[in-house]
Amino acid sequence: MSGSGKVVVPRQETGGYQIPSLGYRILVAALRLIPAFFLLVALPVAALTFVDSRGIALPISVFAVEGWGFLLLGLGTAQYISKPTRAYGPLMVVTSLLGLLYLFYALTLSPYRFVIPGGSASISAGYSMFLELVMIVPAIGIIVGLLITAEDARAPKERLPFDFPA
Repeated sequence: MSGSGKVVVPRQETGGYQIPSLGYRILVAALRLIPAFFLLVALPVAALTFVDSRGIALPISVFAVEGWGFLLLGLGTAQYISKPTRAYGPLMVVTSLLGLLYLFYALTLSPYRFVIPGGSASISAGYSMFLELVMIVPAIGIIVGLLITAEDARAPKERLPFDFPA
């Protein structure tokens, strides 16, 4: 009871959700592309081009970095845009699987042997343990994507109040 003698009923949670418009999701996905492009494509390509211009053998081709990077960017953007749909889980699985394959490809290139140009000395750098640890992230993404896919098949709109609260 309140001070005026009226009974106050607490407001119940309705479990509602508010999905952003497709245009808004596309805008946000495009804005997310900017830093992702620099991290996945521009900086690695610039570093590899710089190293190549100094006459040092590249550990991975520039074409491979661009290809994998653009594939991951495209799938990641599609995944973000499709978040309120049933396609979100499968796209998460595919994106994470592609990321895992990219890291596995980089793992096959370890150790990298750096040969000093014009000399006979070389330095070898192994980074396989680091990549194996990083591979945990897309592996978890695959599991989460499978769980989201199963959840969306069982109850299609159940996760929307958590992803897009009103």
